Amino acid sequence: MTEPSDPAGLPAQQPPPPLPPPPPQPGPGPYAAQFGYAPVPVNNNLGWAIGGILVCWPFGIPSLIKSLAVNSLWAQGQFNQAQLAADEAKKWGKIGIIVGASAYGLLILAYVVFFIVYAVLIGSLVATTQ
Repeated sequence: MTEPSDPAGLPAQQPPPPLPPPPPQPGPGPYAAQFGYAPVPVNNNLGWAIGGILVCWPFGIPSLIKSLAVNSLWAQGQFNQAQLAADEAKKWGKIGIIVGASAYGLLILAYVVFFIVYAVLIGSLVATTQ
């Protein structure tokens, strides 16, 4: 039996052999583009943590710990946990600044009241001795 040929009289060509599959690529890293966009690193809110440490350290310490954990979680690819840690850092930093500023305000108010009372008492002592 003869092979079929095309109208020009040339023998029919065989399809090319299939190409081997491409070598496997490494998995996407934490900063690799996924689903058509590259995720932007989360703001770690270190400023809030430092402000909380300076104004009221009992609330600033948890803020600093959470803030420093954000970049580590992001590098591990745990994006949701990194965002939660960033939110916690901001929350504790704000609490520290508000509580600290309120305490300093109350301290200044207490000093003002103390000196007013002291001045009134000294004034009344001077007035009664004359």
